Amino acid sequence: MGPRRIIVLLIAVIAAGGTAMYARSWIEGQQTSVAVAAPAPKQEIHEVLVADTNLPAGTFVKPQHLRWQRWPTDDVPDSYVLRGKRPDTEMVGAVVRSFIAAGEPITDGAVVKPGDRGFLAAVLSPGMRAVSVPITPTSSNAGLIFPGDRVDLILTQALTSGDNGGATRRVSETVLKDLRIIAMGADLSDAVEPGKANERAKTATFEVTPRQAEAVALLTELGKLSLSLRSLATDQEAANAPATMGDSLTWDKDVSHVLKTGRVSSRLLVLRGNNTEDVKVQQGSKQ
Repeated sequence: MGPRRIIVLLIAVIAAGGTAMYARSWIEGQQTSVAVAAPAPKQEIHEVLVADTNLPAGTFVKPQHLRWQRWPTDDVPDSYVLRGKRPDTEMVGAVVRSFIAAGEPITDGAVVKPGDRGFLAAVLSPGMRAVSVPITPTSSNAGLIFPGDRVDLILTQALTSGDNGGATRRVSETVLKDLRIIAMGADLSDAVEPGKANERAKTATFEVTPRQAEAVALLTELGKLSLSLRSLATDQEAANAPATMGDSLTWDKDVSHVLKTGRVSSRLLVLRGNNTEDVKVQQGSKQ
């Protein structure tokens, strides 16, 4: 083989090698371009409704109890409230069935919503009872007492004494203290419009012990019942203490100077339906 032919052969080999290298480089570049042009599908971000603080059983859910939290996976149970599909207001006004820890999702099974069967029972603390009493706008602070407030129950009754000619005396006493209101009429929520009052409520429902429920049933037969609203500025220990029976009495002579001094008229006009009766009252009576 001549030198010229050897040189031609070497040139051909070099050219073939360069062409192969160029082709390989071009193919790799094309593959890289395709990979850059087709990025991986973006993962959808989910947010679920969770408790912003610990919620004990019987708590009325309020807007400040809730917040949205990112969910780490695409597998979101149907019972969770998913942002964009269900509003957070859907859970406002519901009552917690059992303890929900802060950061735990609010599920349909964890709460009872107004109108659901067992809603009132879910409001009650374990071992407690619900009992209702009739009220008027005057006896209920002009309808400005709402579910969640705490009140004292005052009984006012008229007593006829066997002494002093059977004179009638009036006395009031705080019979139950620190009762939790769970309903005013049929309204179990404290979410009211500003300036609105529970003026249409004819009953107030309290959370009481079984013993207190018996006492309230009897009190409704003895005289007029009034609600005395308690301040929210109470220490935590007092707020968690069970409602107690009262031990204070206020007689009519304690608030009326005339009755206290005994300077009363000797005659009393008594109205009974369409009939009137002139009754003689003993002078100087203090009982």
